[in-house]
Amino acid sequence: MERLRLVPRMRFLGELPADALDEVYRGATLFVLPSHYEGYGMAFAEALARGLPVVGTTGGAIPDTVPEGTGVLVEPGDIEGLAAALRQLLEDPGRREALAEAARAHARALPDWTAQAARFGAAVDELADNHG
Repeated sequence: MERLRLVPRMRFLGELPADALDEVYRGATLFVLPSHYEGYGMAFAEALARGLPVVGTTGGAIPDTVPEGTGVLVEPGDIEGLAAALRQLLEDPGRREALAEAARAHARALPDWTAQAARFGAAVDELADNHG
């Protein structure tokens, strides 16, 4: 990372308490996680819930977690595509803000924990009724 001159611009913070994590998210411009595979992508969901535009890959469930218009996804291992996505969003604040607004709209449309728990309970009840 030193030869790429990234050290002054990157910090590895490790685990953070909730209030410190919220502060980091508030100060972020983009959420970038170029995973080769994600089974769900909780980190992506958390970034979207905070209104951050996402740069990631199409590996695993990421395309199902990151709705179209909330970020830019490239194929896993596509270094040039990843660099182009980062460059575009860092250089174009209007595009970045459009993605951020879409992320915020997506977050507002998500069910809260109570509603989601009720949906899960209803699904379990339906399974029990159909197989019991």
